[in-house]
Amino acid sequence: MNSAQGDLDINGMGKDEAKATMIGWLEARGAGRGAVTYRLRDWLFSRQRYWGEPFPIVWDEDGGVHALPESMLPVELPEVTDYSPRSYDPDDADSSPEPPLGKATEWVEVELDLGDGPRTYYRETNTMPQWAGSCWYEMRYIDPTDDKALVDPANEAYWMGPRPQAGNISGGTDLYVGGVEHAVLHLLYARFWHKVLFDLGHVSSSEPYHRLFNQGYVQAYAYTDSRGQYVPADEVEEITAEDGSTSYLWQGQPVRREYGKMGKSLKNIVTPDDMYEGLRRRHLPRLRDEHGAAGRRPPVGHPRRRRQPTLPAAPVAQRHRRDHRRADGDRGERRRGRPAGSWPRRSWACVRTTRGCA
Repeated sequence: MNSAQGDLDINGMGKDEAKATMIGWLEARGAGRGAVTYRLRDWLFSRQRYWGEPFPIVWDEDGGVHALPESMLPVELPEVTDYSPRSYDPDDADSSPEPPLGKATEWVEVELDLGDGPRTYYRETNTMPQWAGSCWYEMRYIDPTDDKALVDPANEAYWMGPRPQAGNISGGTDLYVGGVEHAVLHLLYARFWHKVLFDLGHVSSSEPYHRLFNQGYVQAYAYTDSRGQYVPADEVEEITAEDGSTSYLWQGQPVRREYGKMGKSLKNIVTPDDMYEGLRRRHLPRLRDEHGAAGRRPPVGHPRRRRQPTLPAAPVAQRHRRDHRRADGDRGERRRGRPAGSWPRRSWACVRTTRGCA
């Protein structure tokens, strides 16, 4: 394909190089300029659940939508006893599922005066996914009691304004700690939110966050079937053949094991209940055995009291470190008004039993 015309020739270039060359060519002639543009794709902002911010809109009897005036804000969630949605009747073709708020009829159907006299309106039963608040919550933290403005300009400028002397030219929160998935979800939406506020002159910082730090994933094995679909990891059986090879079966069918992040979509999460039960079985009996049923350690010679294993002599360097730690501890005890050498021997037991790992 011929990609050359006049003094512009992008033949043989990669995509990024060709784009940069084209932009430079247009800018040199005053025919255009380079810019970074963003667009939201599939932002699932409306959720069919109870927990979330109610939409501040109502519907009239003709299906028209009306935004609530500021005097009627905020719209608060009603108190309910059942948070489950209303499911459809499989034998009724005209029935359809409804969000949990659909059952709060006294909250949904409301009489309001929006300028045309008192009329009956119906609230939106879907809710926002809490991004409406989390996209700007960092600004509310610095002015949480202000009921007149989003954030006081003086507070925003002090806490989030640009700080060129510290290398923060755009302003915003100095450090954001979050998972990798936030880079394409929460952080992107927060930037849209913040840029609108910046363009309207409500904030002095052009970016909501200055630096991002990802703390990493909790990882676990996940398993996929022949279709590439993930199957529940806790239902997979590990089979070891006579030749030592290992295979994995789910409901009698072979599955492939991979290692990655732990998540609901990968069906490899470990619920807190499972962890609590495992810890209870492994550690509580040992604690009772060590300290007795009443929480006290049995006397010397008691059958339930275990003898500490004899440890090998510490190397010279470790003995020096131990002597320094003991001297530091004695000094600390004197500062607390205790005689030297009276600090808890439990700390020494920890030093002794972990000496091989020091």
